[in-house]
Amino acid sequence: MTKSVSNLAAVLPSPGSALDIQERKIPSPGPGEILIRNRALAINPMDWKRQLYGFAVSSYPAVLGTDLAGVVDQVGPGVTLFQPGDRVLASAAGFLTGNSDQGAFQTYTTVMDALATKVLDKITFSEAATLPAAVSTATIALFDVLGLPISDLENTATSTNPTKTGILVWGGASSTGSAVVQFARLAGLVVFATASPQHHDRVRALGATAVVDYRSPTVVEDLLAAAREAGTPITLALDAISTEETLPLVARVLAESEDGPGSDRKKILATLLPWPDTVARPESVQVLWVAGQRIWKERIDLGRLVFNKLLGKWLETGEVVPAKVQVVDGGLSSLQAGMDEVRKGVSGVKVVVELDE
Repeated sequence: MTKSVSNLAAVLPSPGSALDIQERKIPSPGPGEILIRNRALAINPMDWKRQLYGFAVSSYPAVLGTDLAGVVDQVGPGVTLFQPGDRVLASAAGFLTGNSDQGAFQTYTTVMDALATKVLDKITFSEAATLPAAVSTATIALFDVLGLPISDLENTATSTNPTKTGILVWGGASSTGSAVVQFARLAGLVVFATASPQHHDRVRALGATAVVDYRSPTVVEDLLAAAREAGTPITLALDAISTEETLPLVARVLAESEDGPGSDRKKILATLLPWPDTVARPESVQVLWVAGQRIWKERIDLGRLVFNKLLGKWLETGEVVPAKVQVVDGGLSSLQAGMDEVRKGVSGVKVVVELDE
């Protein structure tokens, strides 16, 4: 299956250095792994933070990157779900393992078969590459951190919502926020979200009952009014931005959302970053950090369920759609420009680099 005889990689030589294009040995898949010939790589904010601050980089030189899509080139021992030639998206585990063979920013990457999904031709490689980290984070946030029953996700065709549980997704137009909106809708929750006005229609189409401008001076009051109109108290929240500015606002919505006389339901706020020391913790809201990397180890059961069983079906039926793509031309050599673009800030899109066949 191999069309390229070399493995070019965008290597991080030292802390804070620019990415450097180097040739690496083509890795071999181990037990439970597949080797993917990458066709598209998506960039996450964590990538430039790892580059700049050395976060989760155990040694140098290192190959960064988590989100990829491409074609299966080889399968390792024990792999039965995939075969050479399959079009797939996958989450690369180098962030957790420190193994550069498992970093996405190269021509060939080895990934765990549990964190890969077959994708049909109607989904482009660039679209597919926007999904892995967002899907992983949404899965851990909802079904590990917030404790929703995974059966709610498995039985979406007959899902009901007798408790009328409401969830707030702050940053609903981000790639992670978009995935949380869709997964929460599939699990039967009533979704409220914030986003810039230009993204409101898209976030509603993904499944939000109400979308509010996060820059509005009355954003808290607007969300509470939307919850009252829907007859659904907001008892859960995911802050996909998780800054000193957003966290107190999300906590206020949870604290002030009325849940009916005598209700003992916990108000839980899931954050993508640890709670800052400069912000007072809310007394009536439980704050939990979403450690997305748990999907590669402690909650690999969730990974197998979502990536191997559910996600492909949802993409085929359109129940889950990828994020909008912003392509940076130039292949691996453009990854540094893409990292810089993400660091400056993007809105409602995922920055992707495409690799030649």
